[in-house]
Parts: sequence; C-alpha cells; structure tokens
Amino acid sequence: MVEAAKKAGVTCHVIRKLIKDGILPAKQHVFDAPWQILAEDLERPEVQEALSRRQKRAGRPCRNSQDDRTLPISGI
Repeated sequence: MVEAAKKAGVTCHVIRKLIKDGILPAKQHVFDAPWQILAEDLERPEVQEALSRRQKRAGRPCRNSQDDRTLPISGI
C-alpha cells in the first residue's frame, strides 16, 4: 500500500478508500495482512479518474471540534 501510494502521489488513506470503494482491485490473503496491489491496476482508467476527482488539501486534516485545546470532563 505504501508503494502504491507513493507511485500514485497520494497517501495510504486515499489508496485504502479506493480499495474500500471497489475502485482499486487489491487482495489481502490473510486478515490484517498487507494489501497486494498490482502496479498496472494503478493505471486503470477508473482509478486515474477517481484520483483526479479527489480534492487536493493543503496542511493538516480538519478537525470536528472548533476548540481542540479543551478536554471536556464530565462531573467536574
């Protein structure tokens, strides 16, 4: 997965999502083993289209909370 992500110029998260969505074929012979992805599958038209459609984001991922500096503790 790391090699596929590097070759495609994306993160492992993007590759994992393409696999989960059924766009990128991959095999995992044993549960929790590394995914096996063929290099030529990265060149498939549907994979290339999905990669070109994804939003390009700069910086860190966004957070759900507006204030991530305060830890809410109930009962205090």
